[in-house]
Amino acid sequence: MRLGLAMARLAEIPRRLRVAELGPGTGPITEAILRLLPEHGRLWACEIDPMFLAHLRAKFDDPRLTILQRDARDLRDLADELEIEGFDAVISAIPFRLLGREATARFLGTVRSAMRPGAPFVAVQYDPWFLSPLLEAEFGNWRRTFFPWNIPPATLLRADAPDPATPADRGK
Repeated sequence: MRLGLAMARLAEIPRRLRVAELGPGTGPITEAILRLLPEHGRLWACEIDPMFLAHLRAKFDDPRLTILQRDARDLRDLADELEIEGFDAVISAIPFRLLGREATARFLGTVRSAMRPGAPFVAVQYDPWFLSPLLEAEFGNWRRTFFPWNIPPATLLRADAPDPATPADRGK
């Protein structure tokens, strides 16, 4: 729960109304997000594993939460279906190192396209160096926070979606 709360605080969840969680697994980060999410906020949790989906649906009964069997790479489509400009925050526990650089870069492009300008993307990773250059290339900014109270120790990364009216050189 401490890691989830650290992620939710880094994403400034008490200020967010439309939040997407990618890869919620068994839900410890989901629980932390719901603890800090405003009463009128909404959380969409995208999970593809049927066992995790069943667990999440049994664990949570919160009207602010929608659990979806959906690939996180469909996030832009989800925002369009919800008829929203984009999400106010995106939180992920997806192990990007396992996806490889090219797949992660494509994934981050999709995520960024589904975010409102200035919205934070927060991810937990266990390789402190893999994701940061990809965040810099896609978002033009990032910051890293070490979280030693987890086993294994974790790295939290945050990047903010740029304003399309003032495009940054994202290395493309």
